[in-house]
Amino acid sequence: MAQRFHNPPPAVNVKTRRAFRVGLLRWYRRHRRALPWRGTADPYHVWVSEIMLQQTRVETVRAYYERWIRALPTLAALARARLPRVLKLWEGLGYYSRARNLHRAARQLRGRVPGTVAELQQLPGIGRYTAGAIASIAFGQRAPVVDGNVARVFTRVFARPDRHWELAEILLPARNCGDFNQALMELGALVCLPVQPRCEKCPLRGICRRGRLPARRFPPLRQVTETALLIQRDGRVWLRQRPATGLLAGFWELPAGRSGKLLLTLRHVITNRQITLQVRAGRPRGSGRWFSRRQLQSVAMPAAHRRALEQILSEHV
Repeated sequence: MAQRFHNPPPAVNVKTRRAFRVGLLRWYRRHRRALPWRGTADPYHVWVSEIMLQQTRVETVRAYYERWIRALPTLAALARARLPRVLKLWEGLGYYSRARNLHRAARQLRGRVPGTVAELQQLPGIGRYTAGAIASIAFGQRAPVVDGNVARVFTRVFARPDRHWELAEILLPARNCGDFNQALMELGALVCLPVQPRCEKCPLRGICRRGRLPARRFPPLRQVTETALLIQRDGRVWLRQRPATGLLAGFWELPAGRSGKLLLTLRHVITNRQITLQVRAGRPRGSGRWFSRRQLQSVAMPAAHRRALEQILSEHV
């Protein structure tokens, strides 16, 4: 359904619209990347890929997607799966609320992914962009999408740093909407880069006004130090489980503590924090559970704790 706007939409004449669509789709068919979620219109597979791609690089998502589809190939399989298994499959991908929302939505749907933007937006974890992507790619719906890549293309081509959703609606063709939307995102990812765009390879260079992107300002990372204990006995490791609600709910982790010999220091970034994790030798305290090395492979853990544990244990094989 066409979107109604309170103000007149940005002016894009018929000739420009046609040149934009034809040039973009021709380029996409020649240069699109071979990605495991392309070439399928299975709504469940498209949905999983779009959720994984939220705030995550394509190169990172590829292996996670393939592993997920092997383990949970259908919506029914996801609905039947226990949450710990779902979180284990997601381990290391970050933003774990995405996995929880996928699982919760699968149990709500009872076997069928809805095909309209309005229905999709009723599901947890699906906003306007994701709903439009699923509806257009899996169901051929005429649904626009705007993510960071698309906004950048529009800003440069039309010299408009605003009203991107209106432009997406105006430019969307009557057919091949899924390919068109994917082509827009692909152009932003491969050619219309934030820094040093490859304008000489752009299929839209004949109509591009080369608008300037607004300057992006990133706040400095907040420096945080965390300390965890590695507790071992008879080849087993002591872990505690995080609370059932909140950040990384239900994950198993090295318990917090400050005493003991320093075994390892590693650094990682989460959103706006630069975290220094110090792992020290310790003794059991509080609630927790012993895990054998084999059992450790099947539980969900924070990625940094997993890395630290694997590094230390590999040095003492």
